[in-house]
Amino acid sequence: MRERAGKWLGKAQTFASNRPLHVMSIVYLVIWIWMAVSPYSRFDWVLENLLIWAAIIVLVCTYKRFSMSNLSYGLIGLFLVLHTVGAHYSYNENVVDVWLKLLFHSQRDNFDRLVHFSFGLLLAYPIREVMSACTTLSSRWLSGITCVIVLAMGAFYELIEMWVALLVAPEIGILFLGTQGDPWDTHHDMELALYGSIIAMCMTAFMQRIKQREAGCR
Repeated sequence: MRERAGKWLGKAQTFASNRPLHVMSIVYLVIWIWMAVSPYSRFDWVLENLLIWAAIIVLVCTYKRFSMSNLSYGLIGLFLVLHTVGAHYSYNENVVDVWLKLLFHSQRDNFDRLVHFSFGLLLAYPIREVMSACTTLSSRWLSGITCVIVLAMGAFYELIEMWVALLVAPEIGILFLGTQGDPWDTHHDMELALYGSIIAMCMTAFMQRIKQREAGCR
């Protein structure tokens, strides 16, 4: 059965009446301003924020014609928060990295790996919601194609990093790419994004089954 986008477990709302989205927007703006103060590398911070600004422009410009659920906007916002924090530190060592090093007994700064995993985990559902609204695909096809799209977007982001490092800022290429000497870094990043999307789609399918059972019991 085709799902409808633009709902917070309810009807789509205009931005003026969408208070949860107002709160999310204000919270993110405060975090962004906080993370804009004295970043690890100002130039790298600008480069990392280009995608954030592009994403926000797209979301704002498309809201009237196509509004997703607040759940999707919340998931997107959470991912943007993680990327914003990463941009502040240029994905170098921060508090989360220290904790991950202790947890996994690793010398690598793994916050960037966490963000790549979160890309798949948090953005898979919004992508699926858009696909559901724009196509007549079945639930299984939606989930499968969503994972493929996440993998493709992850690969495209790695290409963007390469192009930026080579064309825009070759002098900070190693800092921007953040491979930390790992020849498989790009592959691991895409792998984690794929795993995150698979987990998100499994969780979505599980929740849908619960709702169907509850509807069948009424």
